Amino acid sequence: MTDFQARRISQVARFGEISVDFGKMQLCRAYRRVGLTLQEFKVLKFLISRPELVVSRRKLMSAAWPKKERSSQRTVDNHIARLRQKIEKDPAHPVYLQTVHGVGYKFVPQEENKSGWALESWTRERAAGPKRSESGKW
Repeated sequence: MTDFQARRISQVARFGEISVDFGKMQLCRAYRRVGLTLQEFKVLKFLISRPELVVSRRKLMSAAWPKKERSSQRTVDNHIARLRQKIEKDPAHPVYLQTVHGVGYKFVPQEENKSGWALESWTRERAAGPKRSESGKW
């Protein structure tokens, strides 16, 4: 596997029948492309990169709309609702994008098969810092 292929693989999250390619800014559900707006993609990326952590509406707003001071928190709710329509099997009973009442939202990989969740994490690799090669050098 080339270095290029390794970088490309590390930009993909898979859960259930969903695949999100961060490099291509592309969402697929059951191998079919699903259109996302830039803001929907930003919200989804922010949540996926923090699995099972509760993220406040305010934090989501600053991540997806950093320069809009007058956006309401309702904007986040509307984007989450549209994302649920696109990724959840039953948007009325979400599995992946769960509401934490009074706080915000969290991304939860499928409970019955967490081993099916794969985030070849570009964020975790970056957070871990440089790695030593087999020769022991950085």
